[in-house]
Order: sequence, then C-alpha cells, then structure tokens
Amino acid sequence: MKQEFLLKAMADIDETYVREAAQAPTVRKRKLPWKILVAAALIPLLTITAYASDVLNIRSLVSGMTHYTSSQFSDMDKVMDKAGFRMDVKESFSSGFAFEKAYVEETRGLDENDREVLKYREVQVNYRNADGLRLCLFAHPDIEEITDSESPVAQTAQIGGVTVTYYHDHYKFVPVDYELSEAEKQWEAIPGNYISYGTDAVEETDVAFACWEKDGVDYTIMDSGAKVSPQTLFAMAAELMQ
Repeated sequence: MKQEFLLKAMADIDETYVREAAQAPTVRKRKLPWKILVAAALIPLLTITAYASDVLNIRSLVSGMTHYTSSQFSDMDKVMDKAGFRMDVKESFSSGFAFEKAYVEETRGLDENDREVLKYREVQVNYRNADGLRLCLFAHPDIEEITDSESPVAQTAQIGGVTVTYYHDHYKFVPVDYELSEAEKQWEAIPGNYISYGTDAVEETDVAFACWEKDGVDYTIMDSGAKVSPQTLFAMAAELMQ
C-alpha cells in the first residue's frame, strides 16, 4: 500500500495555519523551515487507507481554503457551522489552558494528476496557559479514507468508554544539505524518530499527541515540545467529553 501523510503547519502557531503534501515514509527529506514545526510533527498521525490509495487513487493531502477564523470563543457555533459538523469544545480547562483562536480549514485529497478526489473540513482550536504554553485541538469528521496512526503508542486511557491514545514522537530538524551520520540514520530508523530538512541549524524537539474518536468525530490534542504530562492531556480529553 502506498501511503501519504497529512502535514499541518503554523508559521506562528497562533496566527497562520498551512498544510502541505508529503512524500511516502521512505522519503525522509522534507524541506520545511523551523518555524513550521507542526508540519513535521503531524506526519505520522494520518495515513491513507488501501481503499483510498488503490480505488480512489489518492496520492496526497493538501491544504485548501481557510473558511473562517475567530479569536472569540463565542463564535464557536459559527466555526462549527462553517466546518459542517458539531464537536466537543471548551473555553478553558482545569489545567489552565484557555481559548486563544479557532480556524476552519479545508483539506483536499489529490490523485497522481493533482485532480481532487476527496475534500473535507477540519477545525483547529488553539489554547494557551499563563506560562505561554500552547496546545492545539484538531477535529474533523471520521473519514473512512484515513486510517489510524502508525506511530508507536506510548500510553492509552479509557475515558467514558472511549480509548484515548497518547503518542510521544521525537524530531530532529536539519539544514537542507545536511549529511546524516551513520548514528543518525540508525536513530531515524527507530519508530517514533523523525528527521526533517529545511532549518538553518540542527534543532531537536519532542511532540506529544492525545487522539480519540467520539460520535463520528476524530480529535487530536497536540503538544509541540511535549511540555505537559500525558495525564494532563488525558484530563483535558475527559473534560471535552463531559
């Protein structure tokens, strides 16, 4: 099965949201600037199913239009109307993270001739705490053409009959012309380790995710930097489900 990944990117995490197509996982070089951290971070989370690849001929998922943005939580009904689905969402959490901004984005599935064969909308909600840490909540309808992550599972939790899966991945960002050492090639071969090309200098970071499906909607809370505990993300998922 040929696989393609959805990339999501924010040049400034509270302002601009961009998605780009990626190559299959055997092609590891990704020309991405360091500011676009989220692009590389979400590579392993969504994969095209065999049906979508073989029957619909989907070869890439790319960004489409931005349909709506708002920095007011009172506009979330408008956000969901624009997205075309209802979702669990909160203005603030007991962990101290509070609503900052919401986006409605369009994703398009393209075949090998760049013809559109799939289209859906997704909501992104950004949260920030008093220390300036940000978390991003992503939600989109459960789509049969997209399967579960193949990234290694770090932990799981059962919350109200829903399985929440926690991933903790490791990223090394390097310049475009960077030559990997044998040790780095061996490191990259370990599941959950990723190398992304396009930065001015070598940078390393961890990224954590909590993912679940509820009432036909797929949710992801992303922690770029993996600065909060898995228990915090599980607690936030539980609060969303209440």
